[in-house]
Amino acid sequence: MIEINGSLILSYSNCYREAWLMAHRIIPEQDNTFIALGRLIHETSYENRGEKDIAIDNIRLDMVEEKKGRTIVSEVKKSKYSLEGARDQLLFYLLRLKEMGVEANGLLLVPKEKKKIEVSLNPDEETRLKKMCEEIQDLVEGPIPPLERPQNKCQNCAYYTYCWV
Repeated sequence: MIEINGSLILSYSNCYREAWLMAHRIIPEQDNTFIALGRLIHETSYENRGEKDIAIDNIRLDMVEEKKGRTIVSEVKKSKYSLEGARDQLLFYLLRLKEMGVEANGLLLVPKEKKKIEVSLNPDEETRLKKMCEEIQDLVEGPIPPLERPQNKCQNCAYYTYCWV
């Protein structure tokens, strides 16, 4: 049984094959331009706000800050490309924190686009995320990664050469 983390949630939302590869510790191409750009944006954005890179159990939070008595957990992304998956990733963090007794609100940040999206965990989202975790477990227990049809998003993926070359 694999321990599910936020990166796996994001990958599953993007592509089942990517999630399977990540879960099996198959490392994507590290000199991928988009990975490097994402790291740079993560490191240089919001330098004077909150605590950055907080690791708790199997989650790694981009940024945590206290505002008006509330804990705000922020996830920083380079573009609006996969905001649905980023939202799921952030909701997963909020769920894990809730299970640890910490109530928090979420904020998706896309600095290049000056975008801020508030994210809150509710009972429906909790149910959906728990189901997603079960689906991920089923997926990664399979002996081979599922085949995906090439899509526009595949061209920028760090697993592109693994899947399509």
